[in-house]
Formats: sequence, structure tokens, C-alpha cells
Amino acid sequence: MMTGMTPRKSPVVISAVMKKGGAGKTSTIVPLASFAAQTGARVALIDMDSTPSAHQWFTAAELGSETFACDRVTADELDPLLRDIRESNAFDFVFIDTPPGDKHGIVQAMSESDLVLMPLHIGSGDVPQLVETYHLMRLPLRANPDLQHLVVVNHAGTMPAVTRDTITAIQGELPDARIASTTIPYSKQYALAKGTRPDRVKRWHYDKLWKIGRAHV
Repeated sequence: MMTGMTPRKSPVVISAVMKKGGAGKTSTIVPLASFAAQTGARVALIDMDSTPSAHQWFTAAELGSETFACDRVTADELDPLLRDIRESNAFDFVFIDTPPGDKHGIVQAMSESDLVLMPLHIGSGDVPQLVETYHLMRLPLRANPDLQHLVVVNHAGTMPAVTRDTITAIQGELPDARIASTTIPYSKQYALAKGTRPDRVKRWHYDKLWKIGRAHV
């Protein structure tokens, strides 16, 4: 069981963003939200994607409880929903899964966040998309200079050399980017984003990522 989950502010908003689809946003954000709920925290999962994989996973795996809720919204509906959540004081953490390729939706989620997670697939293909996504933080950072971010290297583990090369490429393109010191391995269990309960898979890397993320907010 993860400990130290009392937020320093409430709610803490954490979003997963990436311009490219298939980078691992959903398979990163849903387990993190689920594990936060397992600690007793009150958690809201918000799915902004028009193909709502996070909401489908939440529903099929029956993750809902009195302290773990999920909702689907568009980019224009995000601000009013978060305003209601903040006024109600009903949740400790809010996790947002964003749509790929939707600049407006990505910037909107970043602007509402305390921590932005940027998952990317190992290999060179996702790095240019990461660079574009990273630069989208410029406007949200002006409004919130305390906005934190972490790059999460996803689908790693089976090809350590490619994983190292990917991290080196990120460091070369984005020397100021913060890269999480843990990677998320590729596994069919994580790829099955419909009906797989996150608490039934190996989770030490998510546990470590959660602790790293919490240290930033």
C-alpha cells in the first residue's frame, strides 16, 4: 500500500497529455488514479477523449466506488466541472486523460493541472511529438509558474538499448525536461485498457511513478 497520500492542496490535478495517440496516456493515468483511490483518497477520473478508453476501462473493470468516480467531458466542459469539484471539496485528486491531436484540449488540461505527465513510446517516432507537446506548456506556465511536469517513458523494458536511446534523444531535444526515473514496461496486461483491473497486475513501477509525481506537487 502506498503511503503519504494526503495532498498538500485539494484537489491536486494531474493530467496525461501527448499530441500523438498510442503513447500510453490511458495506461498511465488509469492505474495511477486507481492506486490513489486504494490509499483511501477521494479520486475523480476525467476522460476528455472522444474515444473514451479511460471511461471504458473504469466501467468494464468496475473500478467505481464511493471515493472513486469517473466522468466524460469535452475541453469546453472541463473548466466548469473542475470549478464544481473545487467548490464541493469532494475529491483529493483529479486525474485527466486527454485526447491526442487536440491542441485546445491539451492546453486546457495543462492550464488546470498541478502536474502534467507526458508519456511517450520508446523509439524515435514519439520524440518530435513530445517536443511539440512540451512547448504547449508555455501558455499554461505563464498563468501558473508552479506547474510541474514529468516525461514518462512508456512501453519500455523489452528493449533496454532503445529505451536508453530514447531518453538520450529527449535530453538532447529538451534539456530542461524532467524525465521520471522509472519507466513503464510494455505488457499485454497494460495494453488491455478495457476490463483489466490495475490492482491485478504488477505495479511497482506505477508505485514508484506515483511517489515521484507526488514529490512534485
